[in-house]
Amino acid sequence: MSSEPSALLESAQAIVAEQSARLRELHSSARLRLAELEGEVRLAERQLDEVAIQRRFAAERDLPAAAALAERERAVRASHEAASRAYEGLRRALRQLDQLASQIDMSSATLSGAAEGDRADPWVQALRAQAIMGREEERTRLAREVHDGPAQVLANALMGLERCQSLLAEGRTERLGEMLRQLGENAHEGLREVRGFIADLRPGKLDEQGLVGALQEYVRRYHATVNTAVTFDADPLPRLPAETEIVLYRIVQESLQNARKHARGAPVHVVLAQRQGQLTLTIRDEGPGFDPREVARRAGRESWGLTSMRERAELIGARFVVTSRPGHGTEVTVTLPLRS
Repeated sequence: MSSEPSALLESAQAIVAEQSARLRELHSSARLRLAELEGEVRLAERQLDEVAIQRRFAAERDLPAAAALAERERAVRASHEAASRAYEGLRRALRQLDQLASQIDMSSATLSGAAEGDRADPWVQALRAQAIMGREEERTRLAREVHDGPAQVLANALMGLERCQSLLAEGRTERLGEMLRQLGENAHEGLREVRGFIADLRPGKLDEQGLVGALQEYVRRYHATVNTAVTFDADPLPRLPAETEIVLYRIVQESLQNARKHARGAPVHVVLAQRQGQLTLTIRDEGPGFDPREVARRAGRESWGLTSMRERAELIGARFVVTSRPGHGTEVTVTLPLRS
């Protein structure tokens, strides 16, 4: 092998190109499998919604098929959870492959002496790829929230309408008034959920009042919706960079939603403190807690919500820590150096 610099660089570039081609081939096959898994997850979701509606309808009418439908619902739910775990695991692996491919592309561009400028700059390309992946992550999160919120409200409304049609066909009009009243209450609840969902997509208070004001408003709405004791304490803060405020706001959002699911109505405390040039955000619940290592061992990874919060924190240069153990609640802490 020649020791001339140009020959060495050409050899290195050939090695990098070969590895990049193999990585792209691996990535392509994994993307195809991810698309298959996504289809399986969506099919399982539809099946789960359908069987849940059938089971609730049968249970309301005390039909003999209710027990069999309940068993089928459990089986479909298990299938959906398995498909979701496989999908999330492969999606995480693909994200790591994307990062590796970007690093190899940057190495290749450096070796080939790519021209200067945004279009050829490998670091700019990597940042753009990160932005695209971030949008996809956010769309996935929104899809889940729509499925768990407004979609469930519509499914319940559909079941209620089917029940009303059955009562009308059977001539049992005495119960129609009560059913319609329940449907009206469900519609109002659904409307409140959709309005809250829209408000959470882009919190206007964040632009108007800053982080403290926006969090005060969100905690107030959370308490009114969930009816759980939640306190919020904050030191006076200067306006932070827009990206910092939105990241901290989203971490509080995600943490409170996790507390809603897992803390079983236990009190939650949110604290924003400024000490010695550092901003510390703490969200602590007094729920049953969990063993993070055991959860990660069973799932094969950290939970999607924790991973999302950790990645958001790292984007603004913050340190993210989750502390929990059975019987002692859960605490999320974000520590961020403040710029003078």
